[in-house]
Amino acid sequence: MHPTQSDVDGVAEKAGDLARRGFLAVCMDCRYHGARSGPSVARRDPAAYQRALVAAWRGSGERPFLLDNVRDLLTLADYLELHGPGLGADPARLGVTGVSLGGMHSWLWAVADTRVKAAAPIIGVQGFKYALENDCFHGRVSSLPILFAAAAKDLDPERQRITSAVVRAVWDKLLPGLLEEYDAPRSLPAIAPRSLLVVSGAQDPRCPIKGVYAAMQAAMLEYDELGAEDALDLIVEEETAHECTPTMWSAVLDWLQSALAAK
Repeated sequence: MHPTQSDVDGVAEKAGDLARRGFLAVCMDCRYHGARSGPSVARRDPAAYQRALVAAWRGSGERPFLLDNVRDLLTLADYLELHGPGLGADPARLGVTGVSLGGMHSWLWAVADTRVKAAAPIIGVQGFKYALENDCFHGRVSSLPILFAAAAKDLDPERQRITSAVVRAVWDKLLPGLLEEYDAPRSLPAIAPRSLLVVSGAQDPRCPIKGVYAAMQAAMLEYDELGAEDALDLIVEEETAHECTPTMWSAVLDWLQSALAAK
């Protein structure tokens, strides 16, 4: 799964890496990205995603940040379950990886769908509530500037400041229940005992590492309880910010090949 403001073309090289390892690699444009951002290739609209987020904030009824895309991934799993064998794929060995926005989709799809047997979210797992409570939400806000500027203007017309209250209101609107029900510390444990590799950068401002550690600690308790501690792993690159490095990607390829090996 691709990052924000990217598309399937942006992850084509990674898909090729997976194919060379023997995987059937499926890529999907997220909503309002790539081919889903305009009526034709020549008319793709790079601002479509940000406008859709603002519209959702103002009551469009869509969930273009994460949730609608997870629903699309559930539909993809339905398709692969039905047609995978004819494509030379084994639906019982379904895995997912993605970068940044794609990492968040990888995490949440695995939570929502037990058909996902291995998930390797890259620079995507984060503690949204942790960031609010510890005033380290600014990196995430900077990735969605038009959305948060619009929310600040709507909620505080005079000062238009992006405060923790504004950020909380946006998450409550776009991702109902996130902070209490399916933030990383609450939802990562639900992936157990299936295979999970979380890949993070220690200097990542969008996914503060202390929030990642808190989520992984919660997950470890569940994996230990189920006797599946070997199915959970964490890679942290100490000098890396919000970036998928070549060493991260190489580690994910090796891990997926092992986690999804034929039994």
